[in-house]
Amino acid sequence: MSLSRRRPLPLLIAGATAAALLLAGCSGGDDDGGDPTPSQSESGGAEVTEGSEGMPQASGQFGESPNFTFPDSAPPEGLQVDVLSEGDGPVVEPNAVVTANYYGIVWGSDTQFDDSYSRGAPSMFGLTQVVQGWTDGIPGHAVGSRLLISIPPDLGYGPQGGNPDAGIGAEDTIVFIIDLVETYNPGDAGQADAEPTPEAADAPVVIDGALGEPVTFTIAEGAAEPTELTVIVLATGTGEPVASQQSVAVAYAFSYWDGSGTGSSWGWDGADPEGPFSAFAGQGTIVDATLDVPVGSRVLVLAPATEQAPASAAVIDVLGTA
Repeated sequence: MSLSRRRPLPLLIAGATAAALLLAGCSGGDDDGGDPTPSQSESGGAEVTEGSEGMPQASGQFGESPNFTFPDSAPPEGLQVDVLSEGDGPVVEPNAVVTANYYGIVWGSDTQFDDSYSRGAPSMFGLTQVVQGWTDGIPGHAVGSRLLISIPPDLGYGPQGGNPDAGIGAEDTIVFIIDLVETYNPGDAGQADAEPTPEAADAPVVIDGALGEPVTFTIAEGAAEPTELTVIVLATGTGEPVASQQSVAVAYAFSYWDGSGTGSSWGWDGADPEGPFSAFAGQGTIVDATLDVPVGSRVLVLAPATEQAPASAAVIDVLGTA
């Protein structure tokens, strides 16, 4: 069962430029791929209340599937976040990509509508692609934390009219246990000690930003526009190679060949960071450029012009997989 209702996924690599892929999809996220996560947030900035009264009880420790006991009272108002146990890892930042275990249930129900524990592995998702209750409730907490989150309908599925397939009504408060396993924050990049490849010397872009650091770049003077989709590994990391159907988190910077548009997970020319992008490898998104490439690597994607957009280039750092 999928709970996803996201912005349109990135266009197929075969028919679009890297820039168009990123523009269309970097604020989106994972395709369903049998690994559902909550639907995308349309806005942000909701007030978060922590440690409130009137929350349900949830059994289990970090990494364990919970059982819920709900009070007789109505759900508390607003977005409520209780830290059941505090982790000591990196703190999740806004617009991050997060790997987490989760268990979701409608307030007062005795049956979950979705959980990752039963699938035996955590899920990866971008905080710009989920319900606003996750977008606003998860940042500021450390990896290793176990969170209990109560999400009112206006910050959950209410704006969509509920999710009948999941048994969620338009007026339902939904509750989650979320165990934060990993975060990829907007400032993260690939390995500083990745091994540069010989092909990097001939790349048609001039990169400002060392390995392990955020990147901007310019098209090299006199470089010919690409006439076919080309992937060049600029530096090879030491992680495991990306496999088909894995969730992949990438940091990126892209530019149209004529300089008419740019974008970046790290921020570019004073723009706010867009945050990393995540998707399943092998399903026709920009992360397909990372197939068989080790985690920690940096790759360059060159894409020809189409009727929709000019030729483009994108520098992508492989941050992690799930």
